[in-house]
Amino acid sequence: MMKHRRLLTLPLLVAAQFLPPLPSVHAADAVQRREWATPVAAAMNLHRVTPMLFRSAQIHKGDVKAIRSLGVRTIVNLRAFHSDQRLPGLAGIRLVRIPMKTWHIEDEDVIAALRAIRAAEALGPVLLHCQHGADRTGVVTAMYRMVFQGWSREQALDELRNGGFGYHTMWRNIPRYLRNVDIAAIKRALG
Repeated sequence: MMKHRRLLTLPLLVAAQFLPPLPSVHAADAVQRREWATPVAAAMNLHRVTPMLFRSAQIHKGDVKAIRSLGVRTIVNLRAFHSDQRLPGLAGIRLVRIPMKTWHIEDEDVIAALRAIRAAEALGPVLLHCQHGADRTGVVTAMYRMVFQGWSREQALDELRNGGFGYHTMWRNIPRYLRNVDIAAIKRALG
């Protein structure tokens, strides 16, 4: 039975990368807390985290106009196997890619993403994205909240799970990472 269960796990994990996000709380039913990221464009899972930081799903050609209207100057892409380099219409927008694996969140990747966001905020609004804008984007946003905004772990986890971004509950490693990460060490690494 255990061997059969292990054989099913990998294909399910792989398949999950290609499925649309299934919100843990349907976006329309989410109780939007005042401090949570606010919806901007549902079609691309685009939300305003702060006046200078946005989060979204993978951007496409049709999303460029919306991104430009927000004044985005930098895009931070967390996808391990996909670049935004060939997307038309992004001339003049700085592209930063920090490959992050959903199934294996590493402090080094989180630090690199937070460092890139913080540096880019000095230039203008930043867009953070992964494939669905839910899991990798969710963990980095939660870390941003805890490291730069002083949120508690519980507050950051609540937004991740219930903010209507589509967090996939199969990624149990993400809440575990957020519960156990050494925030003080991350702050020291960021300077």
